[in-house]
Amino acid sequence: MPLSAPRAPRGVARQRRICVNARRRSRLAARITTIPRRIEFYFADNLPRRAVWGAIAFFAGFYAANTVSLSFGALAINDVVAAAVTVAFCELCSSAFYGAARKTVKLLVVNCFKLGVIAALISDAFKLGG
Repeated sequence: MPLSAPRAPRGVARQRRICVNARRRSRLAARITTIPRRIEFYFADNLPRRAVWGAIAFFAGFYAANTVSLSFGALAINDVVAAAVTVAFCELCSSAFYGAARKTVKLLVVNCFKLGVIAALISDAFKLGG
């Protein structure tokens, strides 16, 4: 039987083990913190995936703008506030996308959403005879 260090009392070893585990990240935390990197790997060098998600974002923006336009237009409440928020959103998205040194997937999706919003508002203007 090899010689080993004497064992610590039972409560001390358990307490030390808990402290050691508290310093490590859990598997769930590791999964959550690596989500942005895994999304980048998912879209890396895969143009069809980017195109599909860009189209989904475009149509989601189109739908969201139609919803906002119809709800605020029907109620005739806070039309000016809705327009100001929409313009501010579009300007912030444009400055973030066109000012970025590297175009990430997140910026691409947000820019496609913005383009959908603009397309929906233009189509509403044509429907109203604007």
